[in-house]
Amino acid sequence: MKRLFAMFVLTPGEQRLVIFVMLALVIGVSIKHHRDMRVSHLPGSSADPSPTPLMSPTPNER
Repeated sequence: MKRLFAMFVLTPGEQRLVIFVMLALVIGVSIKHHRDMRVSHLPGSSADPSPTPLMSPTPNER
């Protein structure tokens, strides 16, 4: 079993890289969560947003 775990021995530089990547992922997910919560609490937004189609005006309406 020790032999299996021996392949996960990391140098100090590799450890710093793994920590940096994990922190970047956690920060990214927390920012996404914060933005999603902020958008859902804006005035005028509903729990079930029904998107209205964006249409350009017809030539007669211009």
